[in-house]
Amino acid sequence: MFSIVFNKYHIILKKGQNAYILWRLLWNQVLLMKLILYKWLHGIHRPIIHYYALCWNEEKMLPFMFDYYKQFVDRFTLYDNYSDDSSESIILSQPNAHIKKFSMDGEINDYIYQDIKNNCWKQSRGKADYVIVCDTDEFIYHSDIHQAITQLKCDKYSIVNPYGYNMYSTNYPVYDSQHLLTDQVKRGIRVPMFDKCILFDPHAIVEINYKPGAHECHPWGRVKKYRNEDIKLLHYKNIGLEQLLERNRAYASRLSKENTEKGYGAEYLKKEQTIIQEFNDNLQKATEII
Repeated sequence: MFSIVFNKYHIILKKGQNAYILWRLLWNQVLLMKLILYKWLHGIHRPIIHYYALCWNEEKMLPFMFDYYKQFVDRFTLYDNYSDDSSESIILSQPNAHIKKFSMDGEINDYIYQDIKNNCWKQSRGKADYVIVCDTDEFIYHSDIHQAITQLKCDKYSIVNPYGYNMYSTNYPVYDSQHLLTDQVKRGIRVPMFDKCILFDPHAIVEINYKPGAHECHPWGRVKKYRNEDIKLLHYKNIGLEQLLERNRAYASRLSKENTEKGYGAEYLKKEQTIIQEFNDNLQKATEII
C-alpha cells in the first residue's frame, strides 16, 4: 500500500533517512502554505523564482547573466569567493541581488562548491516556487521561459532535467544592455554531461544531493522530473578563445590538492595548444541551438 502511495506522488526515500524525508516533506507543506498566502496577499499569480550561483571574478559574465535571468527571477544570491575584479560592485548594483562571501584560501575546492550548492537553496522554502542553483555562465533556456515555468508548476513537476549544450563563439560578445547573450551566441554542441538539474521546487525536494561539479544529483523527496529537449541548459564558457585561455590559466593556478587528487577541474590543466585545437574544432562543428 505504501509503495503505491509513494509511486503515485513520486516520493523517493533513502534507507536510514525515511523518517527525516517524510517529516521534512510535511513541514515543507506548512512553508508552502506561507508562500501561497504571501502570493495571494500581494496579488502574485506567477511562480516566484530564486537564483543561487557561485562567483569568482565574473565581471564579464555577470551583466549578461543579470539581463537574462531578471526576466523571470525575483531574487539573486551570489556566493562570491572574494573576487578581486568588479564582480562585487556589479552584484550590489542590482536591487534584488545579494552577496555572500566564502573563502577557500585562494584555491578551487569542489567539495566546498558541492556543500554550498547542496544547501544554499533551502533558505527559499516558504519564499519561492522554484530555485535555480548554478554557475554564472549556465543559462536555463526555453523559447518562452515564463510560460514554461508556469506550466511546470501547474503540472506539479518538482525538478527539471534539461538538455545541455556548450555554446561557442569566435569572440567574447560586447555587453551593451540591449542584447541578451542568448540573442548574440546561438550556436553550440550537445554535451550530455551538462544535463544538470539546476531548477527545482525547494518544497518538494528535501535534499538535492549534488555530486562534485553538480553534473549528477540524487534528489530525495517528491521527485517528479521534467525531461524534454524544449528546456535547455546553455553553458557559456567557450565564448572567445582569448577569454577561455585567460580563464583556464587563472583556474589552473588555483586548483586545490583535493581537486588535483580527484581529477576535478582536470580540463584546466590541458596544454594550451590542445585547448586551442579543441576550441577551433568545436567551433566548426557547432550548429544553431536556439
